[in-house]
This record gives sequence, C-alpha cells and structure tokens, in this order.
Amino acid sequence: MDNLTVSEWMKENGLTDDEVDFIETILTSTAMQESGIINYKEINRKINTYFPEKRFYLTGKINFEKFLNILKENEIFIDLKELLNRYHSQGTCKEHCEKLLERV
Repeated sequence: MDNLTVSEWMKENGLTDDEVDFIETILTSTAMQESGIINYKEINRKINTYFPEKRFYLTGKINFEKFLNILKENEIFIDLKELLNRYHSQGTCKEHCEKLLERV
C-alpha cells in the first residue's frame, strides 16, 4: 500500500468529499455499535440527518455484505475489501475492520 491516507486514496479513486464522509461515518458509527456505545436506530438517525440524500437503513449490526450493498445502493464504487484493509493498516477502527473482513 502507498503512503496515502484512506481518505486521500478514496479521493484518488474518484470519490467525492461527501462520499468519503458518508463511508467514514458508517465505519465509525458501526464501530461504536460493536462497542455498545450506540445502537442501530441511533446510527440510522445520525446518518439520515447528516446525509439526507443517501439511502441508508440498518436493522441490526453491519457486516461486509450489508456495507457493500449500502455502497452499491448509493452508487459508490470502491473496493470495500481494500478500503477496510487500508483503514486497518492505518489503525482506524482496527478491530471493527477485522470483524468485517473475517466475514468476507
């Protein structure tokens, strides 16, 4: 992997600032859910408030397939496996990324 941050890498792969923020909000919010800090209803409320133009609805815990489907529904095309590996290698939501990747 190169020396780009994950955000820089996503932008180099054609994502907008809004799409990057959307992905980062999903990842950090669902990591907090894994830790028991918030629940899926709070995540839905938060994401739908910050990103009203995006399609997002969670009914429990997220997994790799659900994350991938959310991105596809919003026409965000990025290699999710590489994205999670990059976050993991940079230490961002490391345990959460591991859990998402082990379910691939």
